[in-house]
Amino acid sequence: MLYRMEDYLDVRTRCSEDSIQIKVDGETYKIAYPTTIWRQLGDDARRFIADHIAFLATNYLPLLLGRKGAIYDTKLPMFECFSFKSMMYDLPSSAILDDKETTQYLRDFFNLDFVFESDDPIVWNRGFTPEKRAIISFTSGKDSLLTLAVCRELELEPILINVVEPSNTHEHKYKSEILQSLNEEFGIKYHVVQNDIGIFHDSTRFGLEETSLGWGNQLLYYLFLYLPFVYHYKARYLFFGNELSCDKEIVGPQSFRANFCYDQSSHWTRQMDMLLRNVTLGSSRVGSLVGPLNELAVMKCLHEGFPQLAKYQMSCFCDVPSAETHRWCCSCSKCARNYAFLAALGIDPKRLGFWRDMFSEDCLKFFPLFDGQETFGFDKSGLGRDEQQLAFFLASMHFPENEFLQNLLKRSKYICEQDEKDISGIFKEDYSHYLATHDYQAIPKELRDRVYQIYSDILSRNGMV
Repeated sequence: MLYRMEDYLDVRTRCSEDSIQIKVDGETYKIAYPTTIWRQLGDDARRFIADHIAFLATNYLPLLLGRKGAIYDTKLPMFECFSFKSMMYDLPSSAILDDKETTQYLRDFFNLDFVFESDDPIVWNRGFTPEKRAIISFTSGKDSLLTLAVCRELELEPILINVVEPSNTHEHKYKSEILQSLNEEFGIKYHVVQNDIGIFHDSTRFGLEETSLGWGNQLLYYLFLYLPFVYHYKARYLFFGNELSCDKEIVGPQSFRANFCYDQSSHWTRQMDMLLRNVTLGSSRVGSLVGPLNELAVMKCLHEGFPQLAKYQMSCFCDVPSAETHRWCCSCSKCARNYAFLAALGIDPKRLGFWRDMFSEDCLKFFPLFDGQETFGFDKSGLGRDEQQLAFFLASMHFPENEFLQNLLKRSKYICEQDEKDISGIFKEDYSHYLATHDYQAIPKELRDRVYQIYSDILSRNGMV
């Protein structure tokens, strides 16, 4: 069959001694690896990884550019079918965030045509004798820091991998300092991977409006990106920081289920576990150690259980002028959410570098609890409203001098014209849900009991406010 090349994205891939290079429509981008880690893999392994990364990094671009599909000079990826499911389940939430019809996004992706070289696909796997080590997908957010802390409790040597995307270069200067400090203070090994290919997520680069398309394959993409490190360190585990809220979903406008972080859900984490077990012949596993916890519980376990690590927490893109001198911009919904959760535990956010009082009228726009219009991603979905309601109530208990919080307290669902006993019951029910452990299937079975015990010991401290 003949293809009109102008109708298709042209994707070409090559492997060098230290990188994967992908050329899209004539422009080259790359992922750079430490030479010793990348070179140790044989030709088949490198090509196997490159085939998957090239596809996962680009298979949504035809949607943005109005192309019929993509033509690759690589072989059909062994796990191409995994990508399809992850993308399809992500599209309903992308449509909501982009104010588009879900059926349009599903139809357009379903109809894309992907053309690969006709040679036989590389069917590759290799086992190893695993060491007590864990690769941690590390961002210095609360989830990856708690994962680090629990690995140390489990006597698993942690290896931190921080991926620098073109969109997060602003925050990287702070993360570099944090990684270096963790190395100096605790002797923790880390690697930084420059991922130029991540520029494809910036649709404005192509002269287009911003979109949520393309994130459905992100963790699957990272799994293949981390694979050389798994083999180099003979790591028994690869951990992502997928918390319980990643399983939450809504019913969208066209009655499609929408999960705003499907590739972080427990179901997809288990899918990736099966993939890695297949590739490594059972030598390595994927999981999440923070999966049994809601965000408030993650914050409590980190700050009350491991304060020596909690001080390094940051969860901000740092892409506004104020972030030149602060690791929290205090002008986004991520900052707002973390500010509220810290205060809910009685922690003064200033201790972590917050320089602005976000409990103020001009910051309401950053909180989904108040239908804030300057929210994005999971925050924009509204799925975190109830947890934020509890956080604000707890914060008002810890900071009685804060007039703003006290005024909000009068409108709380916990304080209204109902029987006082019923109000107490509502509070206890929410507290017991958001500050407790829950059943979670994506923790490797052999670690599950010990992980739950660590969290139960911390969450049982101090009792209910």
